[in-house]
Amino acid sequence: MFNGKFDKQTFLTEYWQKKPLLIKNAFTNFKTPISAEELAGLSLEEEVESRIIIQNATNDYSLKTGPFNENYFQKLPEKNWTLLIQGMDKLIPEVADLIPNFNFIPNWRLDDVMVSYATIGGNVGPHYDNYDVFLLQAQGKRNWQLSSQNCNPGNYIQGLDIRLMESFIVEDDYICEAGDLLYIPPLWGHHGISLTDDCLTFSFGYRSYKGLEVWDSFGDYLAETNSFQSLYQDPSWLDTQAGQITDASWQQAQKLLQSVLDNEQLFKKWFGRFATQLDTNSAERLPEPLSEDEVDNIETIIASLQESDGIQIDPVCRFAYYEDNNKISFYINGTQWTIFNATSEFIKLLCNNKRIDYKTLNHHLNHDANKKLITDLWTLQAFEIM
Repeated sequence: MFNGKFDKQTFLTEYWQKKPLLIKNAFTNFKTPISAEELAGLSLEEEVESRIIIQNATNDYSLKTGPFNENYFQKLPEKNWTLLIQGMDKLIPEVADLIPNFNFIPNWRLDDVMVSYATIGGNVGPHYDNYDVFLLQAQGKRNWQLSSQNCNPGNYIQGLDIRLMESFIVEDDYICEAGDLLYIPPLWGHHGISLTDDCLTFSFGYRSYKGLEVWDSFGDYLAETNSFQSLYQDPSWLDTQAGQITDASWQQAQKLLQSVLDNEQLFKKWFGRFATQLDTNSAERLPEPLSEDEVDNIETIIASLQESDGIQIDPVCRFAYYEDNNKISFYINGTQWTIFNATSEFIKLLCNNKRIDYKTLNHHLNHDANKKLITDLWTLQAFEIM
């Protein structure tokens, strides 16, 4: 957990998506839940997204993508390389257990946790991202250099396998040790260089949405739900030439589109789906739902829960809720989920916690609709019984 130096209100008001913040010793006596050797082992697996970036003697960078093999690691140089693995929160429960420390930002905003291991001098070059990131130094030391200047698409080195900034003017320079946390907002250049041979860094990266992505998603939703059937209406054609497009013409089209954007109920339903949508890699990691032959009845599931320590939500699943005028909507993995009139308190409990102990869970299982919902989620395999 964060130590007493972190103030949520100050951070959200003064730093989030505005400027970087270094919190020294944010996690007191932090011990990494995964070793460099375990990380390398994961990079041998086909379903794991892994990369190795090497900086050579001429300061060029090369990128290799996994899966790797043990012979490849034996041929690597002694220094100046980095191994990166995406989605570690979906692979290692102890990594996922770190996420509640960041609950001051909604869970559905988090993309994934990437873990990197670097030898001395290992780095991925100066670059900027379009998303927020918390960089937790898990082991060893890393030198971070930051810049707010020239973070634009035109500032890059041509001819490299990875996109790096050509002009990088250092404004801040930090040394991060185990337990230190560095927050970097979007469009801030950063360059992290390992100072030790045991450098492990955990990157908690948050989703970024380009306007076109949002627009396309909303359009797809309208088409899927057959929601937007209003007709374009002509303006007055008085004093209009045969080949002329008048201002009133495009303004009518703008008015038509604005009418659907102003439909709050429609927009709310779409955004819940959009916010919980999984990317392709995550969707492929979802557990298989139970077949009809495998589905247990409510009594059997409740009995299993009574003998358990509680439940753990599958790390791939995205749960979120929206509450409006005492009516709650429940979203899972890009779908508005049937709630069977389950209580709002129960749905909030499911969305706000990755692990729920049985004592807390049992408090809500005296309600038939809650039992029905937990059975439905078990059929989906959206949680594990601990």
